[in-house]
Amino acid sequence: MYIRKPAVADMFYPGSPSQLKAYLDSVMFQPDVKVKPKALIVPHAGYVYSGEVAAKAYSLIDSFDTYIVMGPNHTGLGAEISIFDGIYQMPFGDVEPDLELIESIAKNEYAQIDYYAHLQEHSLEVQLPFIDYISKKPYKIVPIVVGTHNVAKLYSMAETIAETIKDAGKDVLIVVSTDMNHYEDQTTTLIKDKNAIDMIKQLNENGLMRITQFKGITMCGVSAAYIAIAAAKILGANACTIVEHKTSGDVNSDYSKVVGYLSAYIE
Repeated sequence: MYIRKPAVADMFYPGSPSQLKAYLDSVMFQPDVKVKPKALIVPHAGYVYSGEVAAKAYSLIDSFDTYIVMGPNHTGLGAEISIFDGIYQMPFGDVEPDLELIESIAKNEYAQIDYYAHLQEHSLEVQLPFIDYISKKPYKIVPIVVGTHNVAKLYSMAETIAETIKDAGKDVLIVVSTDMNHYEDQTTTLIKDKNAIDMIKQLNENGLMRITQFKGITMCGVSAAYIAIAAAKILGANACTIVEHKTSGDVNSDYSKVVGYLSAYIE
């Protein structure tokens, strides 16, 4: 089985297990009641920028058996829709693939078993420490890198994922790794992000795709979000809760060129 080594440890998050745990202990909290949604949307920048936004959502989430983790393809490598069936080696230990679910999802005509898209891709890797932290039992993952905006392919994937989850006989959470608008000033980004967030709140995946293209909203994981919203609705979801929305400017006080960060869950 192929082993993928960490690509962004000590850059996006602490590479030392003890330092990573100390960081997570500092940002995670224990809510009165945990939720068990169908999908989660979280950012993937370096933890210094978006870690707290992600942590606020992850802290609310109950433990699952399997996490289908989807993010964008930043490198351009590999298949358009790439599923990795090997081990994600992380500072805290190895993360095993859910081969049963992977086999089912990979039957979709638009998906391929592929590791090239995963080699240097950070968007999935940065979610794994949070997932490990909230998991109170052994868990597995289905890592999917999405590099197409073709809505026919995306909806087909949503149908396949939803059917796979229905038949799984276990608790499965879809995790979408995405940042919001990139590298414009704070005022512009807040306006653009609001347009996208409104569509997410309405669970309108087609509206989200249209508004991001029409308004030039550079939400890198929009395709993964499209799949997740559509799949969650097939599974009966009817509500979206926005947990947190901030920008990099809120961290470094540079409001001239910011990136937006959103965390939300769908149930």
